[in-house]
Amino acid sequence: MTTSAPPPSLPPRLRVRRLAKSQDGSGQSIGVTSDGVAYTWGRTNSLGQLGRPPGDKSEPSREPHPAQFVDSNRLLDNVRVARAYAGGNEEAGHTAVIDTHGHMWLAGTDRWQQLGLVKLTSIDSNLGATGYTWDGLWKERFHKNAYVTKLLQEVSGGDGTIRDVAIGGDHTLVLSANKNDVIAFGKGGEGQLGLTGKPWVSAPVRSKELSSKKEDIAAVCAINHCSLTLRDDGHVLARVGKCGKRTTEGFAKALKYCQKKAEREGLLTAVEDAKNGE
Repeated sequence: MTTSAPPPSLPPRLRVRRLAKSQDGSGQSIGVTSDGVAYTWGRTNSLGQLGRPPGDKSEPSREPHPAQFVDSNRLLDNVRVARAYAGGNEEAGHTAVIDTHGHMWLAGTDRWQQLGLVKLTSIDSNLGATGYTWDGLWKERFHKNAYVTKLLQEVSGGDGTIRDVAIGGDHTLVLSANKNDVIAFGKGGEGQLGLTGKPWVSAPVRSKELSSKKEDIAAVCAINHCSLTLRDDGHVLARVGKCGKRTTEGFAKALKYCQKKAEREGLLTAVEDAKNGE
């Protein structure tokens, strides 16, 4: 993978190894250093989308500072990040990371359950808005999402390993390592979750329309109120929600960014094979 240039105020010794930028208007970015430390910065941190307290004047939102992680109300300093994802819209935003142990952590807006922080005692394949407990409308630090891992184990029969994550305007997609099952949660009124009946909001659940048993899914993309899955060659396999025309400049740019990110992450094997002449 090529090394991304650090933002101007990030010390040279903390060069970014992986970089994720919001493409939907929320304006946050997250960079991961070579030793797995996550730095965040952006236009605003009013809803905690940077994964650090928004009221801390010593760490302005536009300057890169380390994200914070909390588990059982304890602030942790040993979480090392392997992958990062950012998204949202002009009114909100949320961010996700996968740590070096495969755990998913999320921060930011949770108004539409886009963080999916359901208690483990609530495992239910039909769980919707009921059973979800809001503890504030946003999380200003990263919280571990053990529920999605457990749900992936339930629906996929595996160990719950996550292959890819996509952050939309107000929803989140998680692709299982089995390349067949997609978990969707958050706002769904435009059909972006790929669920029957287009529920206005949903806690994490397997997406019937995005999941696939006939053809492998290489990666997932979420663009505002649109959700897509990609084949190994980077082409769109399925799409749901309010996607608009692919020729629209903003949509095309966001889709290309997602495809390039999937390629950098090594998820598009057919593209890699073509480059290697196989």
